[in-house]
Amino acid sequence: MSSSSVVAFTLGASFASIASAVVFFLRARRQVQKVRGSPDQVVEVQPPHPTWTAGQKQPNPFGHSRTVSFRSTDVVGGSCYPLVISAYIPRPIALVSTISKNGVVNMAPFSYSGAMSHDPPIIAFSVCRKPGGMKKDTLDNIEENGEMVIHIMSEWFVNAANLTCSNFPPEQDEMKTAGLTPIPSVSVLPPRCEESAVQMECKLHSKQDIKNAAGKVTATLILAEVVMWHIHEDVYDDNSGQGPTTVKHDNLHVISRLGGNTYGTTTYVYDLPRPDRPKTGRKV
Repeated sequence: MSSSSVVAFTLGASFASIASAVVFFLRARRQVQKVRGSPDQVVEVQPPHPTWTAGQKQPNPFGHSRTVSFRSTDVVGGSCYPLVISAYIPRPIALVSTISKNGVVNMAPFSYSGAMSHDPPIIAFSVCRKPGGMKKDTLDNIEENGEMVIHIMSEWFVNAANLTCSNFPPEQDEMKTAGLTPIPSVSVLPPRCEESAVQMECKLHSKQDIKNAAGKVTATLILAEVVMWHIHEDVYDDNSGQGPTTVKHDNLHVISRLGGNTYGTTTYVYDLPRPDRPKTGRKV
């Protein structure tokens, strides 16, 4: 093949890849527009790239893919908070209730969070220090009694849940202030929040202080072990006794955290099975 033919072939392949990416971008945009305006409905759509095969390139939709198009920056000490919260998205929100040794209930949302394992079930979240290095009430309470309840945050009570992140004094009950409803837990002292459809009673598994380059503790990572689940019957799914218990995500209207003050919702979903696993998914 001549050099001119190689160039023509390469350009043709590049244009084809870009065109494929643009088609996907426009298709995804149409899917979003299709469900926009109906926040109470989660729509299942077809997965993107239905003709994709293993090894086929999947370029970005920005019109170029050369490494020169990236802007790189070193992290040499100091905080990069705006970059972290706007780049690592979406993040699940752990809405955590705790109780002090004096019986004062605390509630606060944490978007540095995620599920770490299922045997045992471990939910992780990070409690950053206040300005000046002071501990937050949530961390104080967990260090005192090692117990907490982690809730999934849904859209129907997002305003009340968001209010709990205010900087209230330790003696103020955030759950009461926000108008949320406390209900007794079974295995731990902190109350559950009735408004949440998924509630996890947890005990402290372990914790790890996180230090910056100067050796100052800036956050504490909490690993919370779930000892009891409470799932509202309208999101509970026993799969007709034919499979494990799961949660109906389309009824949960879960809220995730994006950058800045922005929250996100799940409005459309699609199934994309792992290539080494049955379409029905993993059972345990």
